[in-house]
Amino acid sequence: MVRKLFVVAILVATIPAFAEVTTTLSRNEISEIERVWLTIRLEGVPPREEPDFSALNDDFDILSQSSERASRLENNQYTSSKTWTLALKPKRVAELKIPSFEISTYTTEELTLNVIPVSDELKEKLDQEVFWITKVDRQEQYVHGGIHVVRKLYYSNNVILARMSRRGLPAPTDIDNAHIVDLGIQSPDWVPRNGRTYRVHTQEFVIFAEKSGSLSLPRTSVTVNITFDNRSVARVVHTDSHELTILPRPEEYPADVPWLPATNVVITDDLGQLDLSDLVVGDSFSRLITIEALESFSTGIPQIEVELPEGMRSYPTTPDFRNEILGNKIIGSRTDEQAYVVTQTGELQIPDAELVWWNTNTKQVERSIIPGRTFFVGAASGTNAATNNNSIEGSTPPRVQGASSLEGTEVIVHKIPRYMIVLVIAAIASWIIMIGVVGVRAMTQDRRHKRAITKSDEDVNLETLLKSNSNRDVKEGMLRWLTGKLNISRVAAILLLQEHPTTHAALRTVNDQQYGTSSERSELDRNKIKRALREIEREVQQKRAHTTTFWQFYQPT
Repeated sequence: MVRKLFVVAILVATIPAFAEVTTTLSRNEISEIERVWLTIRLEGVPPREEPDFSALNDDFDILSQSSERASRLENNQYTSSKTWTLALKPKRVAELKIPSFEISTYTTEELTLNVIPVSDELKEKLDQEVFWITKVDRQEQYVHGGIHVVRKLYYSNNVILARMSRRGLPAPTDIDNAHIVDLGIQSPDWVPRNGRTYRVHTQEFVIFAEKSGSLSLPRTSVTVNITFDNRSVARVVHTDSHELTILPRPEEYPADVPWLPATNVVITDDLGQLDLSDLVVGDSFSRLITIEALESFSTGIPQIEVELPEGMRSYPTTPDFRNEILGNKIIGSRTDEQAYVVTQTGELQIPDAELVWWNTNTKQVERSIIPGRTFFVGAASGTNAATNNNSIEGSTPPRVQGASSLEGTEVIVHKIPRYMIVLVIAAIASWIIMIGVVGVRAMTQDRRHKRAITKSDEDVNLETLLKSNSNRDVKEGMLRWLTGKLNISRVAAILLLQEHPTTHAALRTVNDQQYGTSSERSELDRNKIKRALREIEREVQQKRAHTTTFWQFYQPT
């Protein structure tokens, strides 16, 4: 008990006799291109929580923020202090107020900063050193339709970018009731403009609005230091504001079909390539339908509904959704695999089906037709055998050869009971049906096995794809080359293709010709593409080898 009282006495003795908070500005008047430092110091007691400086965002850009804690024991008196230092850049010319802040149970003093303008000549000079250019492909778009945005940051040799992430420009911020797909940032490049040469960072993204009405393009900013006339000026460069109009679903679009806006739609179906010549009752086959919608997100693509005739059953699987970036376009795709089982003989027909979508360029309803197919289904072998065996029941017993010539001779014929005949027929029929089922399963598995082998052969046959006259095959060949040889995903392969100038140009050409976004006709140089693929593969392998060597020598403790 005495020890506890002693500890309490020591603690009471070390409680500070005073506590105060002070607020100071490095200067009370600055120009609009200068910065000022705000210092807040709390003496005597440690803060319970960090202060909220968000009120400064109305009139200032916070260039930097730091804090420092100190404590000491002097003359049996424990003192502590914490200091916050903020570098502020005014957003406008005016007499600006530094608001008061709550820190623990203390309130800071409100301060005033006078911001004066600079000459128009100096302002124009600064504007020529660093600036944003934003391009939006359309000011109006339908709900769920894509809006392509390109932002470019130009800056001269006199500019140093500050507070940049590893990826470069800050990612686009989220928007309420909208989905943003970041297309990535292109590597910086030097570009001539207005008689000067600028370093340029390019950022692209696509916005998919989920609600009609007005939509504000997300703004962004970068902090830079500009050096000129032997002095350094800090600036926060903001992008311009853009207001976009999101149109609702048009009245002329059919009300009973799902809404699909796009600039173009391409549908591929393998039903016409399937071998359906030897189908019998109980057989099954699968059909793949892939829908690619330009400037549309994959999860918004509806399934194609097919009305099957009597004598067929379908078993759908989970669809595969993908979003790919080709050139400066985003393509949403949906792949559905439908398994069909035939249950009756005769001629069956899978009817044509259609996909209704809205062309956001022409502003009209489009209909894409998926052709059906007619085929014949034969009877299983077990069915015919059972029918023939059933005809034995009720037939007359066979006549004993030579019986008619034995006049007056008693001939004894042992008659087989009727129920024995029925049992024998049932056993034979069951045996034949079992063999038929096993045979059908074997044939189905053999077809699937052959189809799997064909797909596997197609996957490894890169040379055939790259030599194809179809640009779409060439694109698929490039992706399979990288995914197979480097063991990476298709998304990672597309990013690698985007970084190499040869394959980047090839992707843009394929995209333009496939979806009709360009009237110019350009041919792909297959040999040049193969050389580029080898270069990409070699560079990635070298990076991997370098990384492995580094970790062999560096073993953190």
